[in-house]
Amino acid sequence: MATTTKTRGSWIEELSIHYVPVTERHGKPRDQFTVWFAANLSAIGLFLGSLSVVLGLTLPWAIVAILVGYVFGALIVAFHAMQGPKLGVPQMIQSRGQFGFYGAGVFFLATFVLEFGYTAAQTVLQGQAMNQVVPHLSILLWIFIFTIPTIVLAIFGYDWVHRWQRWATIVLGITVLVMLIQALMFKPGLSSAEGSWAAPQLPLFTLVTAIYLIAIASWAPNVSDYSRYLPEKVNSARTFWAIFWGMVASAVIAGIGAYITALLPKAGLFGAVDTISGPVIVVIMALSLIGTNVLTTYTGMLSLTSAVSTFRKIPVSQVIRIVGVVITAGAAFVAAALGYNSFLTSFQNFLDVLLFVFIPWSAVNLFDYYFVRKGVYNVQAFFDPDGEYRGFRVIPVVVYLVGLGVELLFINQTFYVGPLVAPLGGADISWIVGFVVPFGLYWLIARLWPETAGVNVSIEHGALDVSMETDFLPNGSPAPGAAGGTPAPGAAATGGAAAAGPPADLAPGAGNAGTARGRKGIGQPQA
Repeated sequence: MATTTKTRGSWIEELSIHYVPVTERHGKPRDQFTVWFAANLSAIGLFLGSLSVVLGLTLPWAIVAILVGYVFGALIVAFHAMQGPKLGVPQMIQSRGQFGFYGAGVFFLATFVLEFGYTAAQTVLQGQAMNQVVPHLSILLWIFIFTIPTIVLAIFGYDWVHRWQRWATIVLGITVLVMLIQALMFKPGLSSAEGSWAAPQLPLFTLVTAIYLIAIASWAPNVSDYSRYLPEKVNSARTFWAIFWGMVASAVIAGIGAYITALLPKAGLFGAVDTISGPVIVVIMALSLIGTNVLTTYTGMLSLTSAVSTFRKIPVSQVIRIVGVVITAGAAFVAAALGYNSFLTSFQNFLDVLLFVFIPWSAVNLFDYYFVRKGVYNVQAFFDPDGEYRGFRVIPVVVYLVGLGVELLFINQTFYVGPLVAPLGGADISWIVGFVVPFGLYWLIARLWPETAGVNVSIEHGALDVSMETDFLPNGSPAPGAAGGTPAPGAAATGGAAAAGPPADLAPGAGNAGTARGRKGIGQPQA
C-alpha cells in the first residue's frame, strides 16, 4: 500500500481540489476510524460535554443528549463520507453536482468560515488549558504557539494527517481511560441534585442535543476530504461503520466533560481536570487538539481554493496549498485573538449559525447523491463552468432555500426567535425540520417531476440560459466520463472516470477545462 501522497515525488502533498488518480488511491477503512476517533476524542469534546451541565442539564440527561446528538450526527457524516472514494474529490467540490458550478460557491465560503472558526475555537481551548498549567504565559501567546504545528502538518497534507491521528488514537485512548477512572474514584462524588433523573425542560434538552448533533455533523462538509484517497472499490460498509463508530465512541470524552463539571461545577473545565487528573492530563488535552486543528485548517484550505476555482483554473501546486493553509490558519489566529475573552458565548452562537446553514445543505446533498443520481456524477464537469452543472441547479437551490425558510419558523437563538417557538414551549426544533423538510420536498419533486431535478440556470453572453441535464434519468444514459458511467475516451473499460482515472484534462498538472455533456437547452435547438 502506498504510504505517501507523492504526485511529483514529494513528501508534501500537491493535490488540493483535484481528482485523485487511481494510482494514488490507498488506505483501509480502519484508517477512517482513527481519523475521526482522535479528532473528536479531544479537548473540544471535553468542552462540549461540560457545556451540557453548565447550561443546566443534570448528568444523566446530559449523557442522553450526548448520545442522541453523537449518533445522529455520526450517521449524517458517515453517509457523506461515502462520496469521497466514489468521486475522488473534496466534499465541497462535489456540491457543484447538486447546486451547480456557481450555486455551490456560497457553500465554499461558508465552509471556509466554518473551518477557520472551529480552528479558532479549538486554539482558544488549547490556550486556556496551557494557561492553567503555565499561567505566566498568556492565552494569546499559547494560541500563537499552537498555530505553528497546525500549519506545518496541514502543509504536509493528507497522509501526515492520517499518521498523526493513528498515534493520537493510542495516546488519547489511554489518557481518556485514565481520566474516566480518576473521575469515577474522585470523592465525594456527585451530589444528588447533579445525578437526578428529573425530566429537564424540553427547550433546554433540545438545545443541548442540537449542540452535540451539529458539533458532529459539522464534519459533513469536509469528511470526504479524508476519504477521497481511498480506492473507489473500498468496502463501503466497513468504511461507513469505521467512521460512524469512530465518532460515536469518542462521545466518552463528552461524558467525562459533563461528569467532571458536575463534580466540580465552580472549578472551571480545566481547573476540574487539573484537580482530578493533574497537570499532565491538562497538557495532553491541549495537545489533543493539534490533529483536530489540522483537519479544519486543511479543509479550510480546500474550501478557499474551491472558491477561487469558481473564477480561475487551479493548477496542481504546493505553493497554492501552502498559501491556502497559511491564510486559513491566519484567519483562525485573528478570530481567536479577538474572541478568546468571550469564548463560551461566541462558540455557542457560532454553533447556532452552523446549524442553520448546513443542515439543509446536508439534506439536499444526501438526497441528490443517493436517490437522484445514485452516486453517478460527471467528475469532469465539477471543474467546467460551461459543463452540465453550469450556473445554478434550480430545484436543489430552491429546496435548500425552503429548508432555510422553514428553519426560521422554529429557530430559538440569541440572534432570532421564530414565530412557532412559543407554541412549542420554547423548544428549538429547527435542526429537525431543517433536514426533514428539504429532504422530503426533494423526494416529492423527484418522484412527481423527475426531469426538473436537472434544470440549470446560468447567464451566458449577457442572456439568461436555461438548460436541462438528462443523464441521471432512468431512460437516460450517464455522460461519457461520468463516475459510474461510460468510460471517457481513452479510459480503460473497467468503469467511469472515478474507476479508471480522470479525464485527460483532470490529470495532475493539467488544466480543469471540460466539456458540456448530457444536457439540452430548453426552448432552443438541442446541442
